[in-house]
Amino acid sequence: MDQDELQRITTLPDYLPSPQVEKELASLLRSFRNGVPDPAEKWMMMQALSQLADRQWQTYEILPHAARKRLSAFAIGVWDRGDLGSTALMLAIIRSLGLADALAYAVSVDPATLESAIAARIRHAYAAFGDTVDNPYALIKQRQQQQR
Repeated sequence: MDQDELQRITTLPDYLPSPQVEKELASLLRSFRNGVPDPAEKWMMMQALSQLADRQWQTYEILPHAARKRLSAFAIGVWDRGDLGSTALMLAIIRSLGLADALAYAVSVDPATLESAIAARIRHAYAAFGDTVDNPYALIKQRQQQQR
């Protein structure tokens, strides 16, 4: 991935049909398989995934389980454990796409190996997402039911 590809993804319309988002996500996954990215490329990949996660969330459709497993592995692979910004993006991606495996992995990392702010952010996300992590629309549904 390079800056031009990230720019292309960033300028995609805010709403894309689900099949188009899935095609973009698959393309991003393929780019990860083409060697080990350096830290700058990992950051661009994380930003691209964040952009596509936002667009997927706008479809109000949950990705298939197999796609979420692949995207969890991708998010884990490009996550910089020592960077709060990367952690914040990963947690937002987890929420938007319902990446339960990525959250389980982040929670399983020994907090002693992380900066305290990063460990706290992960703990907070885990508490906030609870059992609904695999359904990015669960909080919306809960709010709707409470308003009735």
